[in-house]
Amino acid sequence: MSQQYFSEDEWATLLQTPNMVIMAMTLADKTDPVSFLQETQAAIQIVANEQNRPDLTSDLAKSLTASMKEIDAKDSLQGEQLLLKKQFELLGILQNLKNASEGRKTTLDHFKQVGLILGNKVTAVQAREFKDWILSMARQIAEAVKEGGLFGIGGERISRDESEMLKAIEKALDVKI
Repeated sequence: MSQQYFSEDEWATLLQTPNMVIMAMTLADKTDPVSFLQETQAAIQIVANEQNRPDLTSDLAKSLTASMKEIDAKDSLQGEQLLLKKQFELLGILQNLKNASEGRKTTLDHFKQVGLILGNKVTAVQAREFKDWILSMARQIAEAVKEGGLFGIGGERISRDESEMLKAIEKALDVKI
């Protein structure tokens, strides 16, 4: 499953999905600025790691991450500098939102669109593998920084709001359990 099976707009939508996962999970709950930045940094790193995973089961995810790597290779910045650039770009997008609620709605609308694209273009198995990959990234991001607690003691890996966002993403993608 590769780019040739999708229109230009569909492929562009699919390419935006990892950033939409980051936005959805970082906007899922209210947190202090330091934790927010830590979660954003961790999320960017998680997506970068996904681009280099040799064990991806989804052919569509493999094609998508290959395209993402091609785009990154054309950038004059590499390594940590590229990750920092991506973090600042994401923060710029978030800064232009009216509020977090608008951002959450935007991401869920995006996931609904992804679900429609998958429903029209790939087999049920391919769609499920890709949706599982999206949800896996979302869970990794949710678990990246503990929420709550005091001075790093206590807290929870996935907050109630993050758990609700994971469920909302599943619903938007029309994941059948």
